[in-house]
Parts: sequence; C-alpha cells; structure tokens
Amino acid sequence: MINKRTFSAALVGVIALALVMTAGVAAFELDLEGIEELEGLYMYDEVTDMDNLEQMRDVVREDAVPIEEDAVPEEPVDVAMIYPALDLSDSWARGYEAFVARMDELDIPYEMATMGSGHAEHDVQRSHLESVLMQEFDYVIIGPTELYVQQDAIEELIDHPDINVIIWNYSTPLKEWGETREEGQPLSWVAFDHLDGARMLGEYITENYDYDKDAAMMYGVPGSTTAMRGYAQKQIMENHGMDVVYEHYADWDRDLAYQATMDFAPAYEPDFIHSTSTAMTGGIVSALSELGMMDDVVVNGWGGGSEEQEYLADGRIEYTVMRNQDDWGVVLAEMIKFDLEGRRDEIPLAYAGEMQVIDHTMSEEEIEEILEHAFRYSKEELGMF
Repeated sequence: MINKRTFSAALVGVIALALVMTAGVAAFELDLEGIEELEGLYMYDEVTDMDNLEQMRDVVREDAVPIEEDAVPEEPVDVAMIYPALDLSDSWARGYEAFVARMDELDIPYEMATMGSGHAEHDVQRSHLESVLMQEFDYVIIGPTELYVQQDAIEELIDHPDINVIIWNYSTPLKEWGETREEGQPLSWVAFDHLDGARMLGEYITENYDYDKDAAMMYGVPGSTTAMRGYAQKQIMENHGMDVVYEHYADWDRDLAYQATMDFAPAYEPDFIHSTSTAMTGGIVSALSELGMMDDVVVNGWGGGSEEQEYLADGRIEYTVMRNQDDWGVVLAEMIKFDLEGRRDEIPLAYAGEMQVIDHTMSEEEIEEILEHAFRYSKEELGMF
C-alpha cells in the first residue's frame, strides 16, 4: 500500500497552481472507439463552432449585460427546468440559483417551473417530460437521468415547433439527431464535459502517482456519463500501468457506494478508489474512515462542490476536478437572451464549461479565490461550504 503523503509534493504543487483548465485538455488523448456507450455521440468539438463556444465562455465570465430593449418579450417567457433535484450533490441547486439570478440581471421577464426526481428515477422524469410537452413551455431545460433512456421523450419536445430545448449535463450531441439544429438537434447542450474531466484527472494521476498501484472504480449507472467519467478514466489508469482490481456500479448513490466500499476495500486493499460523483465519494470516505483505511487509500472527488471542499480541507480526498459551478446556470440564461435577441446562430450547439484540478496542497487563500468565482451567484443561498 502507498502512504498518501509520500508522493512528490513539489510536483503536485506545480500542477495544482497551474490550474489545468478545460481548454488545455485536448492534448491528453483517449481511444474512444472501444467504448460502446459513446459510439452514438458526437464530442462537442466535432459539431460546435469553437469561436462561438469561446465567445459564450467570455460572456459567462463577465458581468451581465441586460437584454436589448426591443428584444424584451411582451409576455414572460415560460421556462421549465427538469433535473435530478434529489441528488445529494449541490451542483444542480447551484445551477438553478445562478440561472434565476442571471435571468433577473438580464431583465428578462419569465415564469419558472421546476420538476425534480432522483438520479435513477427514469419513470418520474419521463412523466415530467410528458407534462411540459402538453403545457407547451417556451424553453425546457432538461437534465436527463440518463440520456439514452429519455431520448424518445426529449425528441418529442425538440420536434415541437414552439418549444426550445436545452439539454443539461451533457455536451455530447446524439448522432441520430444530425449535426445541426435544422437536422434535429436542440437549441444547445450544456455541461461540464465529462470526458474533459476524465482527461484532467488522468493527467493529474499520471503526473503525480507511481504506475504500479491497484485501483478500484466506483461507477454510477451504466450509460454515457459513466462511460466518460468512469470507463475513460479506467483506460487512462491502465495505460499508466495501474491494475484495476475491482469495479462497481453504485447508481450515483452514497449509501450504495458506502456498502460496496465496506465489502471490497478490506478484500482487495486498493491503493486508489476512483469515484465518479460527489455523493459516491461521500460514501467511500465514510466507509474508509470506519475501516481505518483512510491513510492507505487515495480517493478523488468529481465536481468540487461544497461537500468536496470539506473533504479536501480535512484530508479525506487528495484532489478533485472542480467545475466553475455557477457557469452552467449563467450560460442557460445567456442562451435564452441570445435567442430572444435573434442571435441563435451565435449560440454554440454544445457548450462545455470550464473546470480545473485542485488538490490538498493549495492554500486556503487560493481555494477561496477560486470558490468566490465558481459560486459567485449561488453562495447567497447555498454558502461557500
């Protein structure tokens, strides 16, 4: 087993302070052809005008510029937001808070309906999709429980001539829907790209840890998100020379991840447990603490939200890929503004938000500066931690 504190702190510090940003991940290549769940998807850079993407990132970083007066709708726009609100991660809640705050700053009159579910409650979410189709909202923002499971219901919304659909938490357009909006794509896909996150974590691991280690993988539910966050990460670790000794699906659930770790960690004694969500990271570290194995196993976070910041601060995780979390709510509002102003052609078909790797070697001041921007809207309601 490795001691978590024996790797090169100097090198970790260099990587951490560099804050490897999303734009820099393209050089870290992956072989995606063998990943079946990704065969039907475009990567965002395959079908997106990258100039539009960079322009939108600039808009998201800056202060709000209110909608042009002649573009203000006479009646409030009706917006439905459907997402796994019962997820224990705060990422969805922060996205919602950032969205409504930015809409207010943009002076766009709107009425809002939110519809939640659990991460694996596919039937509940499908009923929400059927409901908004009948009510004919102007904009439907949908964070699918699983893209392929909800594909047909989402397609019905896209086909409706008066409903504009933004797919949330995915930046990988379905190939079946063509390459453009005219061919059947929605208004946009918005996410912190899961594959970019895998590349960033992979680069961090290969730069900072020895290759002759055993790893366990904690996946969510089978599907495209797990493929990008999990299977791609497994490929990186195995290419680095690590041995993946155990794999488990925990449905993005804290309790299931906890129980799985209680069962396999003593038997396999992995050096790493790679988690693919905040909730599962919480279950993993709880189990390792109970087993007395925290000092022997390296655990990561995925997302960098409030809970993971606590884990970093007290040493329960070593590193995480952190999303500039409020950005994915801000960009939803900006896309609606662009659309109302007649600037649809400037909206990227797929938007990948910016991320960075942070780790336990960073100072409190460095972390706080990052959090101030990442949570700049949502901190008012949800705090920083």
